[in-house]
Amino acid sequence: MKTATNLTPPFVSDSTSQLAHRTTPCNTIILQLKGCLGGISVLDFQINLEQALETATLKVVVDLQQVDAVAPEGIAALARGLELAAILGKSIVFHAMDLAISRDLRAEWMSSREICFGPWGDLFDQEFEQFLAG
Repeated sequence: MKTATNLTPPFVSDSTSQLAHRTTPCNTIILQLKGCLGGISVLDFQINLEQALETATLKVVVDLQQVDAVAPEGIAALARGLELAAILGKSIVFHAMDLAISRDLRAEWMSSREICFGPWGDLFDQEFEQFLAG
């Protein structure tokens, strides 16, 4: 049984591609992006990411090492991938994510979470927190 599938389609450039349907399950699928994640390429990436999350039995690795830039719509696609992974009970790992992309993704994730669940705050009042600490 193969444990990892490495996919290197040029879906971040100007062409589209689909994940090959596999007959054997893969624990991990690796998506390697190249160029800029923005514009039309975001839709192709999102389709491939969703297919990878549905196909992988454990996790999907998104390799950003060869990505030059990520547009705001690319950040939104990465955040939607996080949400889908959580729904499916699978992991998504971002390899070689730079600090700026990480910061933008965290902000998008927090915004999405606040829209869905409202603002997050302390669940307990101060007296209860002191009781737990003491």
